[in-house]
Amino acid sequence: MSVRSLAWSSDSNLLLSASDDKRLVLHDVRSSPGGTVAALTGHSSWVLSADISPDGRLGLSGSADKSIKIWDIGARAAVSTIQDTGEVWSVSWRPKAPTPGTVGAFVSGGEDGTVRWWRGAGGGTA
Repeated sequence: MSVRSLAWSSDSNLLLSASDDKRLVLHDVRSSPGGTVAALTGHSSWVLSADISPDGRLGLSGSADKSIKIWDIGARAAVSTIQDTGEVWSVSWRPKAPTPGTVGAFVSGGEDGTVRWWRGAGGGTA
């Protein structure tokens, strides 16, 4: 299994890893052994990129299955899935904290050479 991407929470307590086994693994670096808290499953191919939102509530993943998933870190579950036109090689939350009551915005990039700006969890491109 190859790890493709790593992302820290803003408080540096959580680490999210994305890998070829179609999973994201959430690690709590304050615990041991290894700090594994949960495995997040739902992609049907390699997970190529991951990120954690600035407020630490949500995870984000991009996959070779041509999808982006938004994850509720506390619930350990996907809350939204966006189908893209090609493999999603990179995802990143906007570093600016979201407006209260919203999930913020993120960008994605992939094999089609396009960088897309997304508002909210599946709210469409900007």
